[in-house]
Amino acid sequence: MLFQDLPAELLQKILVQAILARGVKRGLRLRLVCKLFSHKIQPALFESRLLDDFYVEAVAPNWYIQNNHGASAFFHSYLVYRVQNETSPHQRRFLNIYQVSERVCEESSANANLVTTIETLCWPALHEAMKPSTNTKIEKDPLSPGLDLLCAAAYLNLIPLAKRLLQEGHRPTCESHLFSSPMRLAAWAGNADMMKLFQENLPEYDEKGLRDSLMGVAIRGDIKLARLATYPPSRATPDSTDIAGQQFGNMDRQESAGNALSCAQWSTRDIEVYQYFESFFAKPDELNFNLTKHARLGNLEMTRYLLDEGADIRGTMGRWGNPLCCACRGCHEDIVGLLLERGANPNYGGDEERVQGRNPIVTAAKAGSLAIVRKLIDHGVDLSLPRQGYSALRAAVLLEHTAMVKLLLERGVGLEKKERLLELARSKGLDSMIEVLQEEGT
Repeated sequence: MLFQDLPAELLQKILVQAILARGVKRGLRLRLVCKLFSHKIQPALFESRLLDDFYVEAVAPNWYIQNNHGASAFFHSYLVYRVQNETSPHQRRFLNIYQVSERVCEESSANANLVTTIETLCWPALHEAMKPSTNTKIEKDPLSPGLDLLCAAAYLNLIPLAKRLLQEGHRPTCESHLFSSPMRLAAWAGNADMMKLFQENLPEYDEKGLRDSLMGVAIRGDIKLARLATYPPSRATPDSTDIAGQQFGNMDRQESAGNALSCAQWSTRDIEVYQYFESFFAKPDELNFNLTKHARLGNLEMTRYLLDEGADIRGTMGRWGNPLCCACRGCHEDIVGLLLERGANPNYGGDEERVQGRNPIVTAAKAGSLAIVRKLIDHGVDLSLPRQGYSALRAAVLLEHTAMVKLLLERGVGLEKKERLLELARSKGLDSMIEVLQEEGT
């Protein structure tokens, strides 16, 4: 009997055990084996529950303005799966999402569907719910279930429920262990009437309320809501353009209101919203720093805009590094292409003014992007340099990326250190790489 002809249940169990043995990253590579595996590996990985304790960079704080090529959708699917299937009292992060979804359905007059509600609420909970430490926070410092419910009501635009919870004393600027504040969630979801309700229930100037609403609209990228967040209709002087005593066009980025606007500007990928926030300040934003950030996050239009505005294509000093390297790390092929067209150096490795560790070709190889590796080679990467050619080849071997290994060898990377690579492959159990290296060396 062929492997693919095994009963589906038995096949699933075998794949789960294979993933447990190989780990998350090597387990995911099994999708490349055949068409059957490409469909079966994800359910098997979910069943293994290895992602419960996996460091999920894709749902880092900026995931919502990041082009992560489907990674956030993948982890959202896993979170929905865990919330729907969790029974252990120790996994409070998953149980709490289920419980608040149930309460929403019970208290909603719209006959809400539980599955749909879970799927929707798993988006704003994604960052915190995918962190194992959230379980400890919930156990050590349990918060009012009403706060989670207000967060859900804000995101789902359930105004009657939100009004009742406000009357019970819940504040729209408080944060739960799973969700951002209700004010931020209302702005993020684009719920203007909910934002106005919360603004009416806050003091004339509430720093936390302003900061949260600005962050929400920045993430959403909505210019109309950006204006609503900066100038609430409920303020005492509706014709004034000042904010918390600071003059429009002359605000200080270090002061409270100015800092809130500056943080929001940092958190948007919408050019119009970015320019709107910029108009409040006396001094311009740091273009080079933003260029590196948006190249890292994969935001093509913002990257092009910042280059047009005069940002240095080498980026900034320090750990943020070089925009080209950052784009390579994120597998952002379109941004890599744009930067190279604008004159970025594919051999850039830092200079006395700008500190940069890894170079573009090695970064792209470690990220597993064959297309970017090929693009860099086509734009003149010097593969004869050991810290570029050999290091990229070593990275491709560790990834078991057969096509990349062959490309690098075809384009001139020498096999002078073949035995060292073979030893590395043997120590890691990379049989496919041993075979490729031996074939290429003959």
